[in-house]
Amino acid sequence: MFIEDIKNDFYNVLLGNRVLLLVHYDVDAICTCKILQGLFKSDNISYTLVPVGGIAELKQAYEENNEEIKYVVLVNCGGTIDLVDILQPEEEVVFFVLDAHKPTDVCNVYSDGQVRLVYKDDEENIPNFDDIFRDDEEEEDEEAGSGREGLEAMVEKRRERRAWEERRNTLMFNYTQFSYYGKPSACVAVELSWRVSRVWWGALWAGAVAAKGNAITQLQGGRVTLEKDVNVPLYRVWSLEAALAHAPAVGPALRLHSRAGHARLRQLLADTGIPLQQARQAYRSMDVELRRSLLTSLETAAPKHKLPVPSHTTFLLQRVHSPTIAAIDIVYAILGLIEHETIPKAEGFQLALECLATETGDNDSRRLGWQAAQRALEAVARLVHSTLSGRKLHLAGPFSYFIVQEGSPEARVVRGPAWLSLAARWVSASEGGARAVLASAPRDTHSCILLGVPPRHLHEPRNLFGAAFEQAATKCGASVSLDHVDTSIITLPLAQRAQFLDALTALLA
Repeated sequence: MFIEDIKNDFYNVLLGNRVLLLVHYDVDAICTCKILQGLFKSDNISYTLVPVGGIAELKQAYEENNEEIKYVVLVNCGGTIDLVDILQPEEEVVFFVLDAHKPTDVCNVYSDGQVRLVYKDDEENIPNFDDIFRDDEEEEDEEAGSGREGLEAMVEKRRERRAWEERRNTLMFNYTQFSYYGKPSACVAVELSWRVSRVWWGALWAGAVAAKGNAITQLQGGRVTLEKDVNVPLYRVWSLEAALAHAPAVGPALRLHSRAGHARLRQLLADTGIPLQQARQAYRSMDVELRRSLLTSLETAAPKHKLPVPSHTTFLLQRVHSPTIAAIDIVYAILGLIEHETIPKAEGFQLALECLATETGDNDSRRLGWQAAQRALEAVARLVHSTLSGRKLHLAGPFSYFIVQEGSPEARVVRGPAWLSLAARWVSASEGGARAVLASAPRDTHSCILLGVPPRHLHEPRNLFGAAFEQAATKCGASVSLDHVDTSIITLPLAQRAQFLDALTALLA
């Protein structure tokens, strides 16, 4: 069921109770967690925090931590599955769900109160209750009476049942065939902090990192501002040349994977009036006037090089005597930590929370995240360049796909869904974006991850691969794991990957 009042029906219910907080490994979830932690601390709400990566981890975390717990808050996990069926909770346990993953499971939507959904996305076209649920206890083969009339009544009842089931199957297929993202959970958490009169600028910064907003907020000690900025990740903590060379929006336009790609990049820098020597040193060491004119220079040079608009509106964190920090750079720092090549995920989760701290202008976790993100972007760029220039992008009917080879330098870094998805989107953009792109990378010696990016993903983000993967797995009998919260990501044995791709090609042809 959806709650009506986020303050009274959600937050006030938690007051005075111990809470189990289950949080998914993604940027939005971590930002939401940071805001909830601040609220819980201010109101002395005791809680147990457990990060979870998939459905199996969610179930394990609940089973290990549900003793004497009546209220469970799930952030970006649990909304798309039948929680009660999977977790088998006691009747008095209540689940509050903030999940940006869509579509929401209909059993959660029509729960009698044990599952309470904190936010309703207006774009969700949820089927009506009577169209998808029916009283199965109704005796269809009850005494039909005697004679012809009784037999005809029984036949008619069965015909109506079959017609209802056909309508239900059509409704559920239309409702579940695409996976997508709704309103960021962190934005809901920011609204909650305002409604309970606990707004602080750290909450606004966490919300800004999770999603771009449309307001400017200034508070004591620092400012979170919404401004026009260069659309190049990490350029403030890198050199300008390196940041441009590894920017997902710039690479496809300059065709950096081709032999002439780097010559085009140098020409772009020349057209902006930035000497190569300046572009190759740390951005913070560049000439002040060049830094001030960077945005204008790139906007002027962009049309000649057929670049997408090189600016975007983003949130900036500004503190006295501290460098400006862009929200998008914190996003990359968080991704670098939760998909770090050596740091365990649970530790990376805690470091990612520290990245959102606003008490200081810089911190060790943030620097560690930026360094990891830089290495990951370098690996993604190498992977994309070798895939395109080496003709390793394979055509398979309605989609294209590429595989990160086990043992390659990139496989150690580009093995999680975030960086692999970034590589797939980069490849898709370089090829014009008209075809769907699948990407696969090894998880260990026996299994691999596979994910799909829909065609024209920048304009139509709804993803059909979740349903398609499930149908293809059923068709070919592959041992596919559907454990990921995002249904467009699966894990399967390396030995069955070719068989699965063949089945998927036949299904989507």
